[in-house]
Amino acid sequence: MRPIILRRIVNSTVWMASGIVVLIVRSSVAQGGSILVWEIIGGGMILYGAGRIVWTLLRTSATGAMPV
Repeated sequence: MRPIILRRIVNSTVWMASGIVVLIVRSSVAQGGSILVWEIIGGGMILYGAGRIVWTLLRTSATGAMPV
């Protein structure tokens, strides 16, 4: 894999892991008034990371990138 593709996949995985951490921390903390906000933030981070991975893989396969 080219370094830029690998970097995008790693960055996307970090986004997804961070979203999972946000949801876990939110669920372990006492109930507050902004529960929905934190769930939207965590879920959005997971969706953003997943979308970036899919976009990177689709774009790479569409261009026919050659391994270095």
